[in-house]
Amino acid sequence: MFVKKIKIILFILLVYQNPLYSKSDSFDDFNSRNLSKYFSGLVAFENKDNSSALNFFNSSKILIDRHDPYLKKYVYSLVLENKISQAINVIKRNKDKKNSNFFDAHLLLILDSLKKNNLNQAYIHLKKTQRLAKKDRFNSAILESLKQYLYVFQENKILNDKKNFGQLSIISETFQRCYLNDKDTSIYFSNLINNTEADYTRYTFFYLNYLIENNKISEAQKISGNIKYINSTLLLSQAKNWIESDDLEKFSSVFSCKNYNDVISEFLFLISNLYSSQDNFEKSNFYLNLSDFLNPKFIFNLSLVAENYYFNGQYKKTKKILKKL
Repeated sequence: MFVKKIKIILFILLVYQNPLYSKSDSFDDFNSRNLSKYFSGLVAFENKDNSSALNFFNSSKILIDRHDPYLKKYVYSLVLENKISQAINVIKRNKDKKNSNFFDAHLLLILDSLKKNNLNQAYIHLKKTQRLAKKDRFNSAILESLKQYLYVFQENKILNDKKNFGQLSIISETFQRCYLNDKDTSIYFSNLINNTEADYTRYTFFYLNYLIENNKISEAQKISGNIKYINSTLLLSQAKNWIESDDLEKFSSVFSCKNYNDVISEFLFLISNLYSSQDNFEKSNFYLNLSDFLNPKFIFNLSLVAENYYFNGQYKKTKKILKKL
């Protein structure tokens, strides 16, 4: 924590002493009160105390028009506090300003359009984001995958000429075929679940969901019979319980391959899981909250939120999340 505070102090010194610093990033015209709150927010942000950071950012909103980095940090903090709609509104109010042209802002506008069932507008926002995504290979993979999904949703067919991102692409195509109710969907799910290179047992739930949605109950029961409560995740245990209790309508109540918001929500969870595997718990929670924005019915993903908070030392938030499960 001490090292991070030193970095902030050095940053302040650089801002005041460097005459080449851009005007939009300069603090010359800020009063001391706003400046103090803003830097308190930065310190809290760097120390992973996002709730405090957001409070400080909210009390220094005057900087939104006069300091380029402010908007990006403010939006990011809002998403981390699961205030997605508020973050989107902030972006929309400032969309014509130079400092609104960053990847997360465009991503939020894409998801907002999907939430409102406006695929054409989602694609327009996606095209505007392509140039920004080139600066980051992972962002580029996310955007290219979203492009493939949008093509499927609009054209009702799989895009032929597409970039390959290994397992990310295989998982995405499995859900795209599920959305289309393609004849090879079962093969794709089966290959994914039985992959020996990684643990993809999570996708057993979505395979069961697909089978039940297509009235292939006996196949679903056969797969469910191999699930053991004692060594299964909460998600799979719940699926097994629903099938054994003949409570099959519960599957479609939380997820449907026919609902593109549910499908993209699962894609965002995958991205979140990838960040979590790299111990980037903050970024993981960012994408988890976006996933929840598109499909709040799927509460099982909260287990990863709790896990991220726990490994980040945020035990009160961990306890709060666990109470919802």
